[in-house]
Amino acid sequence: MDATDVNCFVDALIDDLAPAEMPADDAQRTLFHLLECPRPMIDDDALLAVLAGAVTVRNLADHVIASAVAAAERAGIPARRHLKTGTDLLSLLGMAPGAAVRAVRVGRAAHLLPAMTTAQRLGGIGIEFADAVGKGVTHINARTELSEDDRASVVTKLMTQTTPAEVGKKARAIAIDRTADLPPQERAVPVAEDADLNTMTLVLDEEGRYEATLNLDVGTGEGLCAALDPLCRPVPLPDGSPDPRSIDKRRGDAVGQILRTYLSQSTRPMSGGVLPHVTLIRPGQRGEEAVDSLGFGGPVSAATADLIACDSTLTNVIVDFSGVPLDVGRAERLFTLAIRKALGVRDGGCAHPGCGRPVSWCDAHHIQPWSDGGSTSLDNGVLLCRLHHSLIHHGGWQVYLGRDRHPWFIPPHKPGEPEPEHLRSHARRTMTDLSAAA
Repeated sequence: MDATDVNCFVDALIDDLAPAEMPADDAQRTLFHLLECPRPMIDDDALLAVLAGAVTVRNLADHVIASAVAAAERAGIPARRHLKTGTDLLSLLGMAPGAAVRAVRVGRAAHLLPAMTTAQRLGGIGIEFADAVGKGVTHINARTELSEDDRASVVTKLMTQTTPAEVGKKARAIAIDRTADLPPQERAVPVAEDADLNTMTLVLDEEGRYEATLNLDVGTGEGLCAALDPLCRPVPLPDGSPDPRSIDKRRGDAVGQILRTYLSQSTRPMSGGVLPHVTLIRPGQRGEEAVDSLGFGGPVSAATADLIACDSTLTNVIVDFSGVPLDVGRAERLFTLAIRKALGVRDGGCAHPGCGRPVSWCDAHHIQPWSDGGSTSLDNGVLLCRLHHSLIHHGGWQVYLGRDRHPWFIPPHKPGEPEPEHLRSHARRTMTDLSAAA
């Protein structure tokens, strides 16, 4: 079989999936008719056979992709196409970046894992499983060097697992078991305490969200847990009901708070000759395709851009339609230290009803947005933790300064519905004639 045969198979499959009228004779039914108009019970066996065959074909196709891209790298094709690696080559052909990286990783490891490669050639395992086996072997080898025989034995043990997750667990168990038998002089640093093994992956997914995976030594992990713990505590809603956020959501919010606290410090390392900060690129002229974007993350909604710009250590870059910078921002947009201290005295932390997180965890929010002419002043500011700051920008909550010169909040409501009762700020204890006051 060569490239011509592969193309013939692809063309035949495309033809069989092309929409067509239902034939009178069952013998003339195509794969399209089976998938679009299945007959209960009559087509059960045929559908199951197609499903099993399609999974095998997918496994084989993934193996061919991984093997072909590895062969392309060995032949130097990416360099001759002015590309860095096989990953770039696959991305150029339309494959998603994450899938491209995985295919290249599996292809490069194939010659070291013959038993796994044999199973792939038979269509018996998918590329996700093969990748998990490869990463498992790498995990073990990083902790105790494997001989050829050891590697073959490890691969056999890992391939008896049923899912990629189980492969990962088995690999960690094997690594722990093997290192436990080493003499003390060969394992001076226990695996759990070895910072040289620390790794982190950070991937921007197809929806524009960041996915991170950490593997840390016990000391670093303990520090991370200590930093997260006080920030993960549930915050009751204004009516006293429990915090609806899951622990995973609270942990994610806590990571965001840690990053914002870090970026606000003057002692952090330099990046590109300047202190690291968030860069928000804002088009000078608005149009259908003129959207705000971040330096690393790409396009964001206007509401999120306003949230970031409200109180962040950032560079607000104004660009025209062709990307030429028109303005690199104004320092006056950010609340000064003196104003933040005054806000802290007035609000006592997050002003949102029922919250009261400490001042150090809070953003300073412009009640009237800066972009709408709002000033950076005590009377136009309110302290909000990032959770409740997000509710103002994304959740329909509104905030205003009352006659008592303290923040008041309006819960979300649908247009045309009666406006709900206004809620006073968390720390307000000033006498007032407003009906909702304490």
